[in-house]
Amino acid sequence: MNAEKMKLIEDMAKEKGVEIGLEKVEDIQEIMAYGVMSTPGVVVDGKVVHAGGVPGRDKIAGWL
Repeated sequence: MNAEKMKLIEDMAKEKGVEIGLEKVEDIQEIMAYGVMSTPGVVVDGKVVHAGGVPGRDKIAGWL
């Protein structure tokens, strides 16, 4: 996930007053351990909530 999309998630969290830890994972073995076959993928509390394509603001808001 590029820096712009990571910033969108960070901004949405700030908007909602939610504290998050955001990490970009590039190790293919770690990505595949989550079962993500198409990137970007988003994992929240150990659960894959999105894979492939860029998530929209509404979807991000739903995770928070």
